[in-house]
Amino acid sequence: MNTSAVADDAVDAALTPLRTGILRRARDDAEHILRNAREDADARYAGAAAECEAITARAVQTGRTRAAAEVAARRNRTAERQRTVVLAAQRNAYRRWRAAATAAVLALRDEPGYSRLEETLRTAAVRLLGPDITIEADPSGGIVARSRGRVLDLRLSAVAARAIEQVEPDIAGLWS
Repeated sequence: MNTSAVADDAVDAALTPLRTGILRRARDDAEHILRNAREDADARYAGAAAECEAITARAVQTGRTRAAAEVAARRNRTAERQRTVVLAAQRNAYRRWRAAATAAVLALRDEPGYSRLEETLRTAAVRLLGPDITIEADPSGGIVARSRGRVLDLRLSAVAARAIEQVEPDIAGLWS
C-alpha cells in the first residue's frame, strides 16, 4: 500500500473528531451568516421591487410601449444588483467561515487537552514514517515530522487547511 495513502488514512482517522467539530461549527456559522445574508438580500429586493412598481406607474402615464421596455430594463438591472448583493454576502460569509474554522483549529493549542492531541500527532508520525524520525513542534501548534527525505506536515494550520478543503463541497451546497 502507498505510504502516502496510509499516512492520509491514519491522519484522517486521527483527525475525524476534530474535522467533525469543525464541520459542525462551520455549518452552524455558515447557516447563520447565510440566513442574515438572505434577510438582507430580501430587504434590498423588497425595496427594489417597490421602486420598480413606482417606475411602472409613471411609465403607464407616458405610454404603454415605452413603459414595457423601461420596466424590463429596470427589472434586469434590479435583478443584477440583487445578485451582486447576494454574491458579495456569500463571499463575505465564506471568508468569515474560513477564518473562523482556521481560528478554531489554531485555538486547540490553548485547550487543556492539547498535549493529548500533540501526542496523537506524534504517534501517527512514528507509525507513518517509522521510529527513526525528527519531530519539530510548531510554535502555532502541531508538529512537522521528517524521515529520510519524507516530510509529514501536521501543523495545526496545515490540518485546518486540509479540513477546510474536505468540507468545502458541503459548504458550497448552502448557497443553492
